Amino acid sequence: MKIGIIGGGASGVFAAIRIKELHPNYDVTIFERNDKLLKKIYATGNGRCNFANSNSIEGAYNNDFALPILKDFDYLAIDKYFDSIGIKSRKLDNLYYPYSLSAATVAEKFLKRINVLKIKFVLNAKIDNYTKNKEITVNDTKYTFDMLIFACGGKSSSQFGTDGNVYSLLEEHGYKIEKLSPSLCPIKVKENVNKLDGVRAKAKVYLLSNGKEVYNEVGEVQFRSDALSGIVIFNIAFMINKFNLQANTTSIKIDFVPEVDKRINKEEYNSYLNEKLSSYLVKNNIDIHNAIFAFKSFYTFDISHVSSGGVSLDEISTNLESKKEKGIYFIGEVLDIDAKCGGYNLMWAFASAEKVAKSI
Repeated sequence: MKIGIIGGGASGVFAAIRIKELHPNYDVTIFERNDKLLKKIYATGNGRCNFANSNSIEGAYNNDFALPILKDFDYLAIDKYFDSIGIKSRKLDNLYYPYSLSAATVAEKFLKRINVLKIKFVLNAKIDNYTKNKEITVNDTKYTFDMLIFACGGKSSSQFGTDGNVYSLLEEHGYKIEKLSPSLCPIKVKENVNKLDGVRAKAKVYLLSNGKEVYNEVGEVQFRSDALSGIVIFNIAFMINKFNLQANTTSIKIDFVPEVDKRINKEEYNSYLNEKLSSYLVKNNIDIHNAIFAFKSFYTFDISHVSSGGVSLDEISTNLESKKEKGIYFIGEVLDIDAKCGGYNLMWAFASAEKVAKSI
């Protein structure tokens, strides 16, 4: 059996490893656009690779399609597998990291497995086309497989090779592609926050649609010259996409002192907040408990950590095989599945790869 995997990121490499471990006689080849495998994983979790999360997965993803697959290969199974190949973990609150707190550890152990298992890979590989018979054209060279697995990511972080070009090819094959949007990224606001550039503040952040609360989370807000940023804001961006909120009716409310119940006079703001932030609130007559920022737009795909949208889930079966092209599978971010911050997106990469490895 010959398996071709398009994409050498987390999901593609993990799928190759698990297929070869479960089926040692299979011939597995990875095609990667970059000049090395796993280029994006080095940057995950600020270079520390938060690979799993022990919190509930309910509500963490943009839909429920992924949940049964994630339950079959959950955070404990991922951690157990990592341990089996020499990646010891460190748990910080609910987040799992390699004990070294270095993403390079994960990449190096995966690459070692690639070599031990004699998995083939082609670098700087641009996929020009493929046929229903699983023949692909790569850099003008043709390869034929029994099965193809698309693991080429979404449209975010093109510096890692994920620029979304594959979607045009898939549309030519008749696949429905759900609207693509940056996610887990800074949010530009209509207010002038230029003077707050670089300011950080722990706060409770509310996502509002038509003035009504949709979601809230506590975390550190980071101001940019034209935007709000920080993990809590990245998750707000995810929720805007998840609920398909309209830009002109979406706003963000920030309570900068959520632990304080009493009303605070403006003269006291600088006792609670950074001088720049307290001055901004006072000057603009903004309540420290109720600062409203109007949504303008997301930052670009290049700045976003993941992309919302992708191959429609209507196009695949529960084992991630195409309904219209037998022997074609989709895993990871290329599908219309994404999640909030905290290791959830990597968990999906590994769980979807495991699902296909066992399905074939």
